[in-house]
Amino acid sequence: MNYILFTTTQCPKCPAFKGFVAEHVAFEGEILNEQSPNFMDNIKQYGVANAPTIVILEGAEEIFRTDDISQLQDFLDKQS
Repeated sequence: MNYILFTTTQCPKCPAFKGFVAEHVAFEGEILNEQSPNFMDNIKQYGVANAPTIVILEGAEEIFRTDDISQLQDFLDKQS
């Protein structure tokens, strides 16, 4: 599994979400914001409408997505 976390520099919820991911997600991932190369291409590719949003992939297949820390915690708990 790997993840892409979509954030923005002006998002008030993004710092807490990034901190949670850094502390609790044990697999590799990437954090993107509006200053990242190809940010808009990735937003379009994954159909992301708000920040923060984490997309979790198994290979190239999306298996989970959320913009809510408690939903992410539930998903991670089920993976253990």
